[in-house]
Amino acid sequence: MITPEDIRKRMGVQVKGICKDIYPQYRPNAVTEKLTEFIVVSLPYSEVRRTLSEDDDWWLDMTVVYEIYVADRKSASNPKLLNDVRMKELREALYATFPMVDETLGIKITRPRCVIPASSDGNGYHYTRIQAKMTTMV
Repeated sequence: MITPEDIRKRMGVQVKGICKDIYPQYRPNAVTEKLTEFIVVSLPYSEVRRTLSEDDDWWLDMTVVYEIYVADRKSASNPKLLNDVRMKELREALYATFPMVDETLGIKITRPRCVIPASSDGNGYHYTRIQAKMTTMV
């Protein structure tokens, strides 16, 4: 059976070349050195199990989320300036990894869509949230 941990781990592998720091489920509360950018992979929604026939063949549908965080450019006149260039580079690099298919795990992640283009988290970063559809391959 596929577990949430397996899915998050595979999502982390998918984005590994995009960004050095990748975190499962939640952003870190504290780190030893300031991060300039990182990605959080998460499964914030419930899974839906669907049955194909009376033989209990099933597949799993789930929404997965990728959050790209980029440190704000700080200046005296604008302490929360969004780094548009870097955010765009990371977003485009993430989109280039789709569709993600893992034959061993039996999942595919498709249809990415940006639901939050860039919003301040109030802690020195702007983030972009991208949702995608994950389904098991029957």
